[in-house]
Amino acid sequence: MNSDSALFLYELDDDTLDSILSLTFEELDKYIYSLIDRFYPGVTPDSKIYKELSKAYKASFALEKIYRLNSLINNNYTAIYTKTGLVREVVLDMYEIGNEKVVFN
Repeated sequence: MNSDSALFLYELDDDTLDSILSLTFEELDKYIYSLIDRFYPGVTPDSKIYKELSKAYKASFALEKIYRLNSLINNNYTAIYTKTGLVREVVLDMYEIGNEKVVFN
């Protein structure tokens, strides 16, 4: 559940995600600033980690949109999210290691 203490991208409705992706660069930077300030309160805008988090948020919003739109991807991969609004990774649902086959649902 999205709350003051968590933001899960998969819980955003399509209209909200589209609104975020439609923001101007300045508006998006302000929105990302608010997310970083909310979830990473000790990180300052002039720090290296701030710049990395900012890029990670931008990439996560774009990746979430692609993940939702592409049925080949979302039917074969699972997105793993952080509670701070980032996509942590996207993993293949089925893979083989030697003779072992592992399937996740």
